Amino acid sequence: MAEISLTRLSGGNTPADGSDPRTFPAIWNASATAIEDALAEGGGGSITVSDTAPTDPAPGQGDLWWDSANGKLFVYYVDGDSSQWVDAAGPSVAVQDTAPTGYEGQLWLDSTDGSMYTYYTDPGGTASSWIGAVSRSGGILQVIQAAKTDEFSLATEDTWTDITDLSLDITPRSTNSKIYLIAEIGYLDGSAAMALGFRFTRDGTAIGLGDQVGSIRQRVTFARIVDTAVRGETASGTYLDSPSTSSTITYKLQLNKMDPGTAYINRASTDSDANNRFRALSSITAIEVAG
Repeated sequence: MAEISLTRLSGGNTPADGSDPRTFPAIWNASATAIEDALAEGGGGSITVSDTAPTDPAPGQGDLWWDSANGKLFVYYVDGDSSQWVDAAGPSVAVQDTAPTGYEGQLWLDSTDGSMYTYYTDPGGTASSWIGAVSRSGGILQVIQAAKTDEFSLATEDTWTDITDLSLDITPRSTNSKIYLIAEIGYLDGSAAMALGFRFTRDGTAIGLGDQVGSIRQRVTFARIVDTAVRGETASGTYLDSPSTSSTITYKLQLNKMDPGTAYINRASTDSDANNRFRALSSITAIEVAG
């Protein structure tokens, strides 16, 4: 650590008012001595410029450190129970994905989920930790939707099939996030009475299913039975997924038809141009919720 030293002046510096040229150096030198004495009495008065906090020699109360890596000034502070470098400009906000070392009053914004923390020392000074200041837990981070406006039909029986266009990619911002899935089938019809099952998949693996009971019962997220009157209906289902990843994942909606005939989405089975026949919109939506 380099001690602060104020340069002494020799005679010959004539003041602007034309007074005795020896007067100004004398006044300055006396002031310099007073400043250095005041710094010494404060227990500090040294400054170090480095990219890491100085430790050798051990810093003292009032020492200054210019963090050359981040362009910030710190002062060494000693209270009754602890000592540390504190930001000379006051509590700062660290924006990063892991908790910094921390000092009393510092703020940390977790860049993974937007949660804000403050560094707190209990009144007894026995414990210090980051505590939640503003949490995004439960907050919505992003919403992605895929919509299908044209028709889809399925004639194959007892085969899980991706519904064209009801697929989306999402990249969670945190491994703690949950993904709330919503499926809406705007219009569902069939050429005969049939049972129709729907399920979500994540990267090709079925999720959000009912229990496995027996050997041939179908496990679905939601289902609909089309009756013999061939009347179109809507269908919808939801599921809260915990993918535990921050990598891009793909969600899809699949359909399975358990009886003979053809199932239709977004159109009626008898698709005549009449005012009681419909064309609808279906969609799949993924909402990322902060964990």
